[in-house]
Amino acid sequence: MDPRHPSLSVLAATSLLLSLEPAVARGVGPSDPAPPVAVSGLSGVTLLTADLAPLRRFYGQGAGLAEVPAGPSGIRFVVGANQWIEFQRVPDANWARRLQHVTLEATDLDGLEGVLRTRGVSATWIGSGPQERALRLADPAGDVIEVAKPWIPPEAPAVRTTPFSRHLQHFGLAVAYPLAEATMAFYRETLGFPEVFRANAPDGRLALVKFRLPGPGKELIELIFFDPPLNKWAAGAFDHVNFEVSNIDDTYQALHRGGIATRGSHLPTVNGEHLWAIDIIDPELTRMEIQVLAPTSAPVGTISTVGGESAKPLFDGRTLAGWEGNKENWRAEDGAIVGGALDRRQPHNEFLATTADYGDFELRLQYRIEGTGGFVNGGVQFWSQRVPGSFEVSGYQADLGAGTDGNLYDESRRNADLAEPSHDVRDRALRPGAWNDYRIRAEKAHIQIWLNGVKTVDYTESAQGIPQRGKFALQIHGGANTKVSYRNIEVEAFPDPAQTGH
Repeated sequence: MDPRHPSLSVLAATSLLLSLEPAVARGVGPSDPAPPVAVSGLSGVTLLTADLAPLRRFYGQGAGLAEVPAGPSGIRFVVGANQWIEFQRVPDANWARRLQHVTLEATDLDGLEGVLRTRGVSATWIGSGPQERALRLADPAGDVIEVAKPWIPPEAPAVRTTPFSRHLQHFGLAVAYPLAEATMAFYRETLGFPEVFRANAPDGRLALVKFRLPGPGKELIELIFFDPPLNKWAAGAFDHVNFEVSNIDDTYQALHRGGIATRGSHLPTVNGEHLWAIDIIDPELTRMEIQVLAPTSAPVGTISTVGGESAKPLFDGRTLAGWEGNKENWRAEDGAIVGGALDRRQPHNEFLATTADYGDFELRLQYRIEGTGGFVNGGVQFWSQRVPGSFEVSGYQADLGAGTDGNLYDESRRNADLAEPSHDVRDRALRPGAWNDYRIRAEKAHIQIWLNGVKTVDYTESAQGIPQRGKFALQIHGGANTKVSYRNIEVEAFPDPAQTGH
């Protein structure tokens, strides 16, 4: 739990639960629950936003979800074949809760409306036309639910990366404790959704309860209970959206490449339901919950060894310890190593180099480059050395910027591209202006480079006498108003075969 938000003790109970009670079939009241109303699953969740741009970066570029329009002031991100998470832009950002409504799907809306009416539920028709028509109702806590025909995306959207998830598994609703019993009764007895799980907070009070929706996707409605008032941060944590994945390590790696999952905050853990899970807060404070639904035998709190236990950080996120170079040009800023600025011209090449040398290795990092007015370029040097009496270093470079992303260049030695991807491969992999993931692997004469998970270089050095040991260095190229940033820099150094006996 974030110590800045002590009111989130109930949220902590959902992921670090001390008292779990699996639900059994039960009725809470004098009569048995009614049969479930005829919905067939969860279509999507609609949230409010003041600015679409950061959400495009987060859910689109970061999470790999394809975008389609959602009216004149909204966007939808496609999840799987027919689910979505939607954001509607509203200029006034003073609302207490971002959740606007959730949408369930049903094939017979007219029949559903009749059933709801007989059960005392007031539902109104909205929209016009066969595909736009929907029913709108609200639960006792005031949460709005819309029920519509199964959604069909307007067209098959082009995607730049593989989406991290293909199933929107459940949504969470914040419910004040005074409204808990009435709201639970509404879902369980009025709508007829069976209760399948509940959990208690450390103080013994009910913390959350889950209801199963009809349909093949086995989606859930999760109610999380709180003591009023609810601040915006806590509202976003409770009113969450849950995505199902099949492999938590692969998911972490994809989100890490997308720039929205970091080792410090988002490593997979086993939650109170014994499920591997990742929680990430989006740019406007709504929790994206990610789970593998198959229970694990790992103990609560176990951390997945994502990326290999031998990978070591080269940057502590705060200082330039372990690096040497022109500290007037290079700085630690917002968790990244940053060189240059957009309001001045970079006079010449500059390199920030490690103080240590490395042999065979795999290096992983993220970079972002911005600039105008010339050759906006940077690079990641390896097996390199300072050139005496010069600003330059000499060695291999994984190039970046100015149409060179993914290239292998020989800096201040042969001064030539040694290998490069096709334009189509580069265009497919690159995220212009955003954080890009670089993976560089060098073993003896064999060098490989991946850009955002796409291999761009597979090169074997044939020249004799080329050093296979040296420093890493980060470059900013001279001649333009350039700002280049590097973050999440970590290296796995391979043992010397001579030292291991192989």
